[in-house]
Amino acid sequence: MERVPRWFVSSLVLVLLVAVTYAFGSSFLQVYRLRREAARLEQVRQDLIEQGALLREEIKLLHTPGYIERIAREQLGLVKPGEVALLIIRPKPPTPRSAGPRPAGLPAGKPTQKEPVWRSWLHRLGF
Repeated sequence: MERVPRWFVSSLVLVLLVAVTYAFGSSFLQVYRLRREAARLEQVRQDLIEQGALLREEIKLLHTPGYIERIAREQLGLVKPGEVALLIIRPKPPTPRSAGPRPAGLPAGKPTQKEPVWRSWLHRLGF
């Protein structure tokens, strides 16, 4: 009976080890992904439960006259008969671009940044 070469046995063991590792590794990776997805979905579920509770509270408030009046005043701008509505218009704060006086000779819409040197050379050469 002929003896099997040692390199053949080592190669066979290595191939079997790689096959087993691949089989269990891919299963482990799939289980890991599914658990992560389950945790994400559980968080979404909890958020939806909280949102549903808030909406139920708002539905209860919508049956009260005081809340309806507040919504009508704030969101729709309604007033009771005999009241006078005041509209307060606040000026917009100046933006950094429009803040401060402009140097003479510059158009109002152009920023005050310096022109790059290479562009001024092109202008001087007539391009």
